[in-house]
Amino acid sequence: MHTVLRGRHALSWLMAVCCIALAGCNDLPTIVGTDAVPGTDTLYASSSLQRPFFTSDSTVARRTPFVNGAFFLFGNTATDQARVFVEFINYPDLGDGSNYDLVSADLMMIPQEYRFGDTTDKTLSLVAYELKKSWSADVTWDSIWGETGSTEYYQQTDRPMAQFSTTVTTGIDTAVYVPLDTARIKQWLVKGRDSALVKEIYGMVLLSQSTSSIRQYRNLDGVRQRMQMRVVRQLRDTTSKRDTTFVECFVANFISTAAPGAGDVVVQGGHVRQARLTCSLDSIPANAIILGGTLRVTVNMDRSRVGSFGRDEILNLNYVPTSGPVINLASRGDANGEFVFENLGPFLQLLRKNGGRGDLFIQPTGVYESWRMNRLHLYTLADDPFKRPRLTVAYTIPGVFTK
Repeated sequence: MHTVLRGRHALSWLMAVCCIALAGCNDLPTIVGTDAVPGTDTLYASSSLQRPFFTSDSTVARRTPFVNGAFFLFGNTATDQARVFVEFINYPDLGDGSNYDLVSADLMMIPQEYRFGDTTDKTLSLVAYELKKSWSADVTWDSIWGETGSTEYYQQTDRPMAQFSTTVTTGIDTAVYVPLDTARIKQWLVKGRDSALVKEIYGMVLLSQSTSSIRQYRNLDGVRQRMQMRVVRQLRDTTSKRDTTFVECFVANFISTAAPGAGDVVVQGGHVRQARLTCSLDSIPANAIILGGTLRVTVNMDRSRVGSFGRDEILNLNYVPTSGPVINLASRGDANGEFVFENLGPFLQLLRKNGGRGDLFIQPTGVYESWRMNRLHLYTLADDPFKRPRLTVAYTIPGVFTK
């Protein structure tokens, strides 16, 4: 059933009807009609509660290189792991190794407040091993570790570069100093002054020995490197002259999370996991012109796991057309965990142009994508009609096609 409005005020009604149709409510929507061009076109609004706009929902994983960002994640939970590669760069020229002793070498790690898992846990426990192979700037978890956890990049039977455990009680941005093997660090410092030998140094891997939480650490402050190696050198021609030097590093972050259960639709940072909604606009008449649309998704907080600062504030909606750039829309969630993506008219019209069927991806954005790993469960197409994903589409059929 639909209502048709005619006359010289129909254009002013068009905008009002669009707003009503796309605003959403707790009642099942009906098809609404009004003249888009007086006496010729009729506007309709329809919802996925009435029409099969969605054919399926699922979760997909997207491995993204996280290399030398402002922050990184490190630690373990019972189901998740965050590991780090560290390669030192810009080695200083400390002179001939026979002229000095290395008193100490420490890796400076800068803890932040964000924690995932047991958010009260303050343990930093790690072991480090020397890397045996060169690694590129586009590394991901799957390029380093096999399905069984095997790797050719390091051996856990080797003598560790570091083995350290502490309770983090310092304030934010206050360094924790992880002691490193001074003998091998001196070898690196000696090789590091030689442009040929420095290529033989690949860095080290940090593996967490804790299973309680994953914590965020600072790497950069703007362009300033904060995570560094601190080395203290003493010249052999004196017993009192010591100097301290800082060596910058290059950091790669690797995160792996538990696979979603059957039928679960998950959005998560770090890994990254995306919710995929497979969309079909076949039920909209072929001669219709799409004017607007709204997509609503809701987070099931009872099943979600979030870190210290609560649920993601913003989610992204992505569509990858058959040609041209990826289209992104952002939405800020409300207190009930509902995210509303508005003004989807051009978005959906492009989907129709590309055959009327395609995948819409919902994923974390900004800091939530790369430096946090909140795991949000969305209500699925099989859930309560007013919590499941809902797409509302407004369209018009030109009068010339209805005569």
